Amino acid sequence: MRARSLLLLFAPVLYCSTLGALTLDEAISTALHKSPALKIIERKGEDAHFNRKAKKGAALGKVELVGSYTSYNLPRTLAPIVPPITPGIVSSKNISSVGAKYEVSVFSGFADLRSIEIASIGTKIAESDYALGKEELLYNVKSLFFKILSLKDMQNSTKLYLKALKKLRDDVAKESELGKKAPVDLLKVESDLQEAVYNLKSLKEAVKSLKAKLASLMGVETIDDPVESGFEPVEMDDLSDIKRNYLYKRASLEVAKSAKGVQKAKALYYPKVLLNAYYGKNYGSGESEELWQTGLNLAFPIFDFGVRSAQKQRAEIANQIAKLKLENTLLQLQSDIAKAKGDISSAEAKVSAQRKRVELLEKIKIAERVKYEKGASDIYDLLYAEAKLMSAKSSLSEAIYDLRVKREYLKYILAGER
Repeated sequence: MRARSLLLLFAPVLYCSTLGALTLDEAISTALHKSPALKIIERKGEDAHFNRKAKKGAALGKVELVGSYTSYNLPRTLAPIVPPITPGIVSSKNISSVGAKYEVSVFSGFADLRSIEIASIGTKIAESDYALGKEELLYNVKSLFFKILSLKDMQNSTKLYLKALKKLRDDVAKESELGKKAPVDLLKVESDLQEAVYNLKSLKEAVKSLKAKLASLMGVETIDDPVESGFEPVEMDDLSDIKRNYLYKRASLEVAKSAKGVQKAKALYYPKVLLNAYYGKNYGSGESEELWQTGLNLAFPIFDFGVRSAQKQRAEIANQIAKLKLENTLLQLQSDIAKAKGDISSAEAKVSAQRKRVELLEKIKIAERVKYEKGASDIYDLLYAEAKLMSAKSSLSEAIYDLRVKREYLKYILAGER
């Protein structure tokens, strides 16, 4: 039964670390400058900016240079014939033209304006996405960083335990030679020693994996070993106005964007007025004629087999979905915040309990060593006490860093406009 308990103490997740010189501030700075994920979001923000610029430009119309060459079967005049008709009008079978034309939508039921407004909201959404992406990156970097530090502490505990086992093995070997200890005691120590060696190796391999993940997140190929650079309390955002939260802000912008989409869909029911103007010259038979014109075109949709109605309904459904998502975001934020605060409270209690447990196990280990040296107990009692102490120290370290991760998570979900 005790053998099984001893094995279970060494069965938890095993990780490792090596000496290094990467501080948390350095990891964050590198991630903010090199993270591919953050750069992608940043480029999407630039795309949204140029999309708004394109919509504004489209509302002003466009100027085009135009030209043509046409060969007719019968001679044509270079310009329309208007009274009074005079002799000597130039005509040609081959006519070319060069000019410029300008076309702009004078009225489109405010569809152009709505497109600009939607694009403007899109830039704000992109800004929120960047802020969210940045906060998520910071949380993930800190989370991995703290996990590695936790595992390095576990490695240190394992090393100390391994050192203690080696010394115990040497002591037992000497006493076994003198006939004071049974040979089986030496076998028990050697068995636990090999288990500790395996644990230490497993720790090292696992930290390599976590370091690779952190390097990928930071946008680099390799990193030095993370090192503790001093604990700084996590500053939480003000909870007085949850609507300043980035997630809520983004959902609100989606509602505003979809509302503009409804207005744009209604523009399909209005007439459209286009202004176009042209200036150019026609060439033929070595002569040229100057031409210019300007005009307005009106198009009033009467019947389109339900296309406009369907588009309007789709826009209204999108707006309703956006509102429901906003409501769900608010409820989810409230739930996540409450859970995160509860997790922090539990983690704080765990740290306190683990500290007391380590203190008690230190005393138990000392007592078991004294009993074993006096021959009042089996060596297994001492090994079991050593193992439980090592496990408790590892659990304490894990609990401390887990508390820091949970505080960072609460900070992440509370992040918003200040």
